Amino acid sequence: MVFARHISPEDLAVRMGGTPGAAVELTGPDVTHLLHRSETSDNDVARVGACGAWSYAVLHLADPGRDDLAVRASRGGVVVVQYVAMTDHPPAQFNYLRDGRTVCGFGIGEEAHRWGQNPDHLLPALVAGGVLTPDGTSHQAAPADSALNGNHLTLAVLEHHFGLCLPKNSAMRAPLPAYTVRGTLSLGPDPDVDIIRAWAAEHGYSLNWGHSGHVPTSIREAYARATGSR
Repeated sequence: MVFARHISPEDLAVRMGGTPGAAVELTGPDVTHLLHRSETSDNDVARVGACGAWSYAVLHLADPGRDDLAVRASRGGVVVVQYVAMTDHPPAQFNYLRDGRTVCGFGIGEEAHRWGQNPDHLLPALVAGGVLTPDGTSHQAAPADSALNGNHLTLAVLEHHFGLCLPKNSAMRAPLPAYTVRGTLSLGPDPDVDIIRAWAAEHGYSLNWGHSGHVPTSIREAYARATGSR
């Protein structure tokens, strides 16, 4: 996830490499399907939206380790917050960027180990929120009656400090404007979608294909076997 303050969702996408006016409304599963079907591994897609003073981008990256998109978005004085889930290699990573540089960052749950131009920039907020001790070298003991602890506490502190909000249902499931921000992946509908849809209906296949206008791989393969096409 990348959040950028006081710019539009399209501006955020364009800063990361998208083409102005090229948005296609897609869900997360739509994008995953297109990336899996792509013949190359060099395509990255951003689905964008807005909440409060922030625009956000849900990133679908071919190579999460090559993510320089937040740096691009922050150039020219834009305030950017980046959250990287790091599912395969925890912990999740947080970075606060401005002018193309990381002001400060840390792993969620490893806040005592910070980096960036000013590693202690968020230390007052982390101390006041009950995450770190005043010297920033260790974690505070969570109160017994606290509803939040550990990683959830850090995320709540960051959300409050920056005024972040995220409509989770829209971000994860609903169609959002999507842009190819790296590579040449076409997000538009397949030119033969109507022909194959008619064939699929005639032969009893499900027509619940989502919003993308792209033929699911299994349907396309069945169509190719039946008609001798590719």
